[in-house]
Order: sequence, then C-alpha cells, then structure tokens
Amino acid sequence: MKKILVVSMPFRIGVGGFLRSRNVLPRLARILANDGFEVDLYIPANALRTYVLYHLPSEIRHKSTNDEKTEALVNEIFEHAVNEISILEKESKYSFTINEKFMKLNIDYNKKFLQKEIANKTLSRSYTTVLPVLRPLLIHIYEKRFAERVKLYFQGHSYGYSMHETPDAITALATLSSKNAKTAILLQSDLGKKFIEKKTNLWLLRELSRKTKLAGMLSVSPAPIIETPEILSISKHVKILVPGVALGEDIPSAMKEKEPNSVIYYGRLSPEKGIFDLLKAWRIVETKTTDAKLYIAGRFEDRRTELTFWKYIRKYDLKRINYLGYLNRERMIEIVSRHYALAYPSYRDSFSMVILESLAMGLRIVAYNIPAIRYIYQRSRNIELVPTGNSQLLAQKIIENLGKNFEIDSATAKLLSLYSSWEKVAIEEYNHLNETMFTPLANR
Repeated sequence: MKKILVVSMPFRIGVGGFLRSRNVLPRLARILANDGFEVDLYIPANALRTYVLYHLPSEIRHKSTNDEKTEALVNEIFEHAVNEISILEKESKYSFTINEKFMKLNIDYNKKFLQKEIANKTLSRSYTTVLPVLRPLLIHIYEKRFAERVKLYFQGHSYGYSMHETPDAITALATLSSKNAKTAILLQSDLGKKFIEKKTNLWLLRELSRKTKLAGMLSVSPAPIIETPEILSISKHVKILVPGVALGEDIPSAMKEKEPNSVIYYGRLSPEKGIFDLLKAWRIVETKTTDAKLYIAGRFEDRRTELTFWKYIRKYDLKRINYLGYLNRERMIEIVSRHYALAYPSYRDSFSMVILESLAMGLRIVAYNIPAIRYIYQRSRNIELVPTGNSQLLAQKIIENLGKNFEIDSATAKLLSLYSSWEKVAIEEYNHLNETMFTPLANR
C-alpha cells in the first residue's frame, strides 16, 4: 500500500485555513484511501497551541495567572481538540490514522510552553512588540524541535502533502519526509507582506525543495502567486483549484429580512484586515447619515489591537458602533444574515470566505480591491471594490450601498453554484494532487 503523510490543521476555529482543512481533510482522506493510500495525519505542534490560545478567555491570555483553575481549563481545551480529531476520523470513515503516542507528546510539548507563557505575561508583551517581526522564524524553531522528537512515528512515506503554507506546516513536512519522498503543498495565503516574514517563508519552501522531491504546489486562488511571484522560482508546477473553497451547509439558503441601514464586519480583528480603516471610514459615515449602524464581530488579534480599537472609538467619538464580541458559528450566521451590507476593507486575503458567505446570505458588500477579491468576485453586481487604503471612498461606497438592493445577477448565481460543495473541492484537490505527485512525469 502507498503511504502519504498529510500535514493539516483541521480545527473549528475562526481562521480560514483551519476551517477549510476541517472540511476538506475527511473527504480528501476518503478519496486517497479509495485509491489505495494509507494516510497518516500530522498536526503541527504550533497549530495545537493556537487552538488552545484561541479558546482561552481573554482575561487569562492577557493577565498573569498560574492557578489550578487555569491548568484545568487548559487540560479541558486539549481534550476538546482530541475529541475534534476523533470526530474527523469518524467522518473520514477512518481513512486516515493519527498516532496516539504522537498526539500525547504533542499535548505534553505544548503544555510546558503554555504554562510559561500564561504565567509570565512579559513573554506575551514581548510577543506583541518585538517578536511579531520574527514570528515565522520562531514558529519554525518551535515546530522543528517537536518534529525531530516524533520522526520515528512517521516513517516510510513515499509522498507528503501539506494543506498549509505556514512555517510550522512546511517545517514539519520537510523534517518528516525523506529525500526520496515526493511532496506538494497547498497555498492558502501569500507568503507575507513584511520583509522578514516573506524571506523566512521563501527560505522554508526552498529548504523543502532541497530536502525532498517537491513536485509542485496547489493554490486556492491566483492571489498567492500574484502577491508572491517568487513562488514560481521554487516550483514551476502551480495549479489553481477551482473551486478552492465552498460554502458551509449551515449557511441559510433562503434570505432573511434585512435590518435597514445596518452594516456588519465579522472576522479577525487586526490591522491587516482593515479594522482601523473601517473606523476611520465610519467616522465619515456618521457625519453624513443619521441612522446607519455598524456592528463588529470577532476576536482581536492581540491586546495592542484591542486597546487601539477602543482608543479610536473614543478619539472619533463614534456613537453608532456595536461591538458584538466573538460569536460562535451558529450565532454568527444568525446575526450576519439579518444585516444589509458587509464592510470588508481587508489588505490580505487569498479567497475570503467572509465575502462568499455574505453573498449567500444576501448582503451588499464593500471591500478593498485586492487581487483575491478582484479575481473572484468583481463581476458580481452586489460588490463594490475600493482602492486599498482609501477610507474616504470606503465611507462613500458604504453609504451608496445602503441605498441599493441585493440582486441575484448571473455572476452572483454562478459564484454561489461553483462554490457550493466541499465534496467538489476535495475532488478538485485530489485530481490536482494526482496530476502533480502521483502521475509520472512522462505521462503528464
């Protein structure tokens, strides 16, 4: 039987790449198993750490504490992570395996680090000031140390595939694969906007190419290649998945009645998602309208972003903003579907599930004109694209779109049909993997 190592982060947390992998992995594993593959799953140590930090309450993440209650909560979150993997195994009809000893080592490795991080917030403060610049390199070191410890559990693979382009995923794939293993990766994002971030990620990809037989790359859209063309110097074989993502089955098929003049932003709250641009634009909206309301839902990327957010609210004396906090999936869909428009001034996306879901729920959309959104969505009449960074025009287009009705034009209908099934996505992913890795060069 052929063996393939799959590196994935398949958790239900509010990060696009995680959610995509959560939906694709069990389907892709079934297809691979039906084609005679034995699928071994590797979950990066950093991904498990991210899962725990995501579920920790804000007061624990931002205040020094090391009591029994905190320790019990951390243990409970680890148990939830294991349960999620068990559910995935069942959904995949047990077509992939995950070594129990490896998972225990993964948890123990993370516990030691998390105990220090939670107890000593000087580390967290450094992380939000100096360390973000070096974050990709630190993640690489963190993952490398762990992957070296568990290499004995991942032997004899002829193929290796990472469902992520992140430093932890690429480091794991390079560390656990032999020189003769054919490998491939999926690009779910560009390789970074900042100099050190991009250079580190490109270096990791070149190391993967040097240490293994890198057969090629897949991408959820053309955006990662447009944003990081240096990728083509590492591999000429880059395949675009169409479809690369899909709508969840939980998105309502019937459009609900909308609250007039209501605008929402939901997702990660960070500068690269344009949250401060949105506040600047909303200052203009409030001066030019009397009843428009803005709702914001999501988690702050870090404490600094959270403090700056409230500072802007006070500075601009914004009155018609409602911060909803973090919403679970069911509550988020219920609330978003009632709003009239989505404001989404993101500087960085490779697809934007937020826009796809909002279209399906009947919202008008105003977004920045970045490559991913331009390439995938610009033909829809329900979307207005604004030059990146132009908060004044962003405000103007928000106001204009509050006076327009949503319409299912042909382009919107085609989009919603094309990206309607995770099963289609998994089949598309397998077909390109088959062409990239499994088919001999002479037969391509």
